[in-house]
Formats: sequence, C-alpha cells, structure tokens
Amino acid sequence: MINPTISLIINNKPYDVRANASILQACEDVGIHLPRFCYHEKLSVAGNCRICLVEVEKSPKPVVSCAMPVAKGMVIYTDTPLVKKVRESVLEFLLINHPLDCPICDQGGECDLQDQTLEYASDRGRFYEFKRSVEDKEVGPIIKTIMTRCIHCTRCVRFSTEIAGQEVMGAFARGEETEIGTYVQEFIKTELSGNLADICPVGALTSKPYAYKTRSWELQKVESIDFFDALCADVSIQTRKATAPTFNSGNVNIITKEEIVRILPRTNGMYADNWISDKTRYAFDGLRNQRLRQIKSKNLIKGIQNPSFAEILLELKTYLSGNVFNTNTKDKNKPLNIALIADSLLDLESLYILNETMKFYGANTIEYGNSRTNINFDTPNFYTLNRKFSALSELNTLLMIGLNTRFESSLLNTSLRKQQISRDLSYITIGAYSDLKLKQNHLGLNPKTIISLIENKTNITKLLVNTKMPSVFLGVEILKGKNGFILQNLSRFLAKRLFLKTKNEERLGYVHANTTSLIFNSLGISSGVRSPINVTEIEDKKINLLFAIQPFTLKVKKWISAANYTHIFAFATHKPTNLNYDRLLPMKSLYEKDGYLVNIEGRIRKFYKSLTSPEKILSLESFFTTLLRAHGGSSKTKWLITLAKVWRFNDEVMLDKNLEKVNNIYPFFFFNISEGGFIIDNAPFAKTLSNFYQNDLLSANSLTMGEASLFLRKGRNFS
Repeated sequence: MINPTISLIINNKPYDVRANASILQACEDVGIHLPRFCYHEKLSVAGNCRICLVEVEKSPKPVVSCAMPVAKGMVIYTDTPLVKKVRESVLEFLLINHPLDCPICDQGGECDLQDQTLEYASDRGRFYEFKRSVEDKEVGPIIKTIMTRCIHCTRCVRFSTEIAGQEVMGAFARGEETEIGTYVQEFIKTELSGNLADICPVGALTSKPYAYKTRSWELQKVESIDFFDALCADVSIQTRKATAPTFNSGNVNIITKEEIVRILPRTNGMYADNWISDKTRYAFDGLRNQRLRQIKSKNLIKGIQNPSFAEILLELKTYLSGNVFNTNTKDKNKPLNIALIADSLLDLESLYILNETMKFYGANTIEYGNSRTNINFDTPNFYTLNRKFSALSELNTLLMIGLNTRFESSLLNTSLRKQQISRDLSYITIGAYSDLKLKQNHLGLNPKTIISLIENKTNITKLLVNTKMPSVFLGVEILKGKNGFILQNLSRFLAKRLFLKTKNEERLGYVHANTTSLIFNSLGISSGVRSPINVTEIEDKKINLLFAIQPFTLKVKKWISAANYTHIFAFATHKPTNLNYDRLLPMKSLYEKDGYLVNIEGRIRKFYKSLTSPEKILSLESFFTTLLRAHGGSSKTKWLITLAKVWRFNDEVMLDKNLEKVNNIYPFFFFNISEGGFIIDNAPFAKTLSNFYQNDLLSANSLTMGEASLFLRKGRNFS
C-alpha cells in the first residue's frame, strides 16, 4: 500500500512528505536533521526535552516538531535565529546540573548530549552555583545508574512500560527535585533491560558489565547474528585487542589478548525493532570463565599424559574400524552401538557433518537436547513459523499453544506486544501460565482445552472462526515426549477446523526456543529414537560409544549403566558437570568461526568469525571430516552440494520455493474425537523453560548471566 503524501515548504524549499508524519519525521525524510533527546523512533512521543523546536508560519511561538503532525501547505523553518537561540537555551538549561565527568563516562564518544552541545550550544555558560546531586539507584546486575547525569528525557520510562511491559519506572517530584527511578526500590526484572543503556542519550544508564572497560573508538566491529534466539536478529559484536608484556628468564614477550567487550543490536529489514535480549548481549563472557583449552582424559592413551587431536583421531579410527563396511567384506571386529546427543549453540555445517559421520558408522540414535522431539519435518511448513516476521502486523487473533514467547523467543514477544499496543490484538494461550507481559486470555493447562476448542465447546471458538486473519503458534518444546505427535496433529486439526472460512494459508506456525532444533529439522535428522527409559532397557541397548556435543541437559542414567561400560567422547567449550567422560575435547564456539544458522522463518542466516579461538582447538566439522577421511568417507563436498541443492546459496535466503507449501491438513488427518480413536495424556503442560538466563553450556559459565539468574528471577529484593 502506497502512503499518501502532502506538499509543504521547509526552509523555503517545496517537498512532498508522508501525510501521517510529524514535522521531525518529515524533516528526517528529506535529509534535514533536527536535534532530539526524548524522541525515539520506536517509542511513543513525549515532547518534553524541547530541543527539537522549530518555527512554523502563523504559529505565535516555536513548535515541538516531534509532537506536531504535518499539514498541507505548512511552512516550516529549522535554521532561523530564533530556533538557534531556543536550542542554545535548552542546552544551557540541561547543562545546569549535568556533571562535567565526560572523561570517566562510559557514554563518551556515543553521547547525544556531547554531540549536540558541540553543534548547537553556546560557547560559554552563565551558571556559577553548585550543581545538584541525585542518589544512584540499584536496579540489578545489568544496568549501572549515575542519576546525576539524567536529563529526564523519560526514554527509559517509556521503554519499560511499552516494550518490556514492566511498569516500575517513573518520574518523581517536580521542578528541580525531579528524579527518575523505580516506584519502590526494586530491580528492573526484564530480559530486555540491557536495551536501556542503548536508548539513554546521556550516561545516566550504562551497562554494568561494560563499565570502565574501553572506549567505543577503540573497538573492532563485526556484523553478525544472534545465536541464542531462533529469530537470529542482526547484532554488532565488538572486540578489543590488548597487548601486555610478559617476562620469562629476562626476556620480554608481547602477548596480544583479544576479547569480546560488548554486543549491540543492529537494525535490518527482517527485524525492524533493534532490541536484543540480555542473554544475547552478555552471555559471551562465558568464554572468559573456565574455558576448556586442552584435551582431558580419564585414562591414558598408550601412556601419553596429554594426548593431541591427532592421537585422539587415531584412537577413534582404530575403535570404529569395526563399524566400517567395505565393498567385499565386513571387518572382523564386532560393530559398536553408537549414539550421539547434541545440545544447543551448534551451526548448520557442524550438525550436517555430525549426522553424516553417525550414518557412516551405523549409529541409529541421534538426539537433540536429550529428549525426543516428535515433529514432522517432511517440509518446512511443518516446523517453521510459516509466515514472514514482518507479516505479524496482519494478525488479528493469535492462539498460542504450549508457548512461552517471552523466554523462548524474546524478540517475537516484543513484536507481539508492540502489535497489541498499536491495534488491540487478541492473544489466547493454552498451557502452563506464564507472565508474557501481554494481555492474554488463558484458556487451560492441558490437551483437553485443545479438544474442547475443536468440538466447539467454548465461546472462544466463535471468536477465532469469525476473525479475519487468525493464526495458531505451537511451541516446539512441548512436543518432547510421548504426546508430541498427537499434540502436533491436534494443533494442525484445530487450525484447519477454526479457519475454514478464511483464505489464510498460514494457519499454523511453529516457534523454536533455539536455532539448533530448527537445523535438526531442516537437515531431516530424526531427533532421537530413545525416550526416557530405565536401566534395564539401557542394558539391552548396550551403547558402546556415546558422542556428547556441548552436553548441558544430558541425563547420564538414560545412556550409561554400570553393567555395560560406555565410552564417552565429549566435545564442549566448557567442562560439563556430572559427566564421567573418557575423553573431553575442546571445541570452537560460534563466536570463533564462520557458519550458517536457520531461523524460525526457515531463512538461512550467515554469521561471521568475531574472535580468534585459543590455540590447538579444532572446529567440530574439521575433526569429524578428518575422521571420515581416515576411513575413506567424505562429507565436506556433500555438504556444499546439499546446501546448493536444497537452499539458494546466499547470506540470507528463504528455503527453496518447492518447499514453501501451504500448511494444508489433508483428509487423512481428520478424525472423530468423540470416538476415542487415540489415547492422550491429559496431564497439565509443564513449563518449558526453567531458567532463561542459563540454559546452555556457554551462558551457564557466564558471570553476568549467573548474577541475572540469581537476582532477577527471585520474587522480591532483599537488603
């Protein structure tokens, strides 16, 4: 749809601008920059800083440009002597109580007050009294406050209310006594609190983990993507190289240390709101703590104390030789029963080569996250969101089943909240109740609620059927376990049943908690043939060799029994807990390599190397490719061929058109519920995520995420 335009005059030049724009937006569209402090394009208009005042013909006094809509024939002036004088006066007023501590302020180099004072303010001040001081607030482990610097733009208040959905911040007192803070002394308990440091135009709110570390102009920036949210939004990973001398036997050596200092959001066309979660922003510091840097062995290899990767490869080659089928005969050694469990934070190529390796050696058990996920992956419409992220604006009613969007997909949740604020969108939820910071109609806790909707036993069914653009989102996490396929089919049948009157071809979308499960589905890997079983069944399976990749949720008793010894080869960035491994090998993190991920749209997104890995650490794909070649196998070439065939090979592509099919429910999916043709466990849905801040091996070793988990998850503050 083309937006209507109107004609007006700005600084004696005619322009055509958007009819629904404010004066400030109109000026920005035609390339005329106006200063601002309180205005933010993603927040509501406050109009309280007054730095954006302009002159409008026939107006008796200057006009606040961010709050005044344009009108046909309007004549605007942005550079008259009156406007310049107004800007000088506003900045002089703001600087009356602002401390002169720019040299020690973390906002230095990125401060709007610095930049606009240099460009618009007078060259001298007239205030010689004492400046006021304001007590700093303790709001948690993420945000550091220096409230004397605050200019009361209220961006933080509006962000907390409108985006985070936590109405705990506000302005107190009046006039010179005005302060910004929480209504009661409380932490800012939101998974988006790090964004407050981004939107603060001065140094009043800064990042506590980043405090006093470096200056912005000293950083190298790598444009990459988010690994922790299945949306895979764009981020800027900023690193610093520092040199330090070391002394050894009188010799001086210069050591260069490279580290990630901070991660900031970037705006792209897919996700227009440049917010990121605190885990995306701060979990990287897990790389600094207890990082696995050398191979660890429970027992020695031929008396070798510290084996190398080459010696581990030789050991595995010998050990797996009985699982290699030759053209004429099979090796005399008895083949091994092999299994693999992979957890989160793995990329597309690594999982592809792992899968090829397991198939080559005859493994029949591959699991993601230690649980079998019962999901159909024949085509992407059975495991992706089935709509572009930008198309959320077309929804009128959304039914969410077994889904905690706030923690499973934080950026999706912020977008849904934005839609609800702007146009009264109805959200209906089924499953364990979670505070999504949305207005929601929670229907029930178990699968019976889905069945009652299908059988039209609730008034909500009529609401959904009569809605023009409804949709159903299903949380993939609840598909783990014996009810998975039944829940998926119930949801698909419900989507078909409710929306027969509409032409909506995107009835059912799937939301993943992370991108690794999406990659499993995209590669067609059947995630697991083993459900939770007892020790007796384990002994029957007799798993001889277990590969554990980034094991975080590994249930040891499920895989290992005392009667049958299982060799465990673990690959991880950090030492896993409660795992009695035979060999533990360090692996590269996603920050230390280039690669590809798949997001919930089914879109391939490329990430880039931002950090050099410690010496003598191999990537997973290099290790297992070498292992395959040792037995005559090959995967690297197959990987490139597969990627070229299945996906259009670009940095950012959708899955091939032949896979983009409408999510139709064909007749063989129809069934009569009243006949009892299936058995389903009606126990309430369990909460799918117990700890948002620490649910993988990297974030579990992050000090910042540990503090956030300790302080932000508890019910109240303690002095």
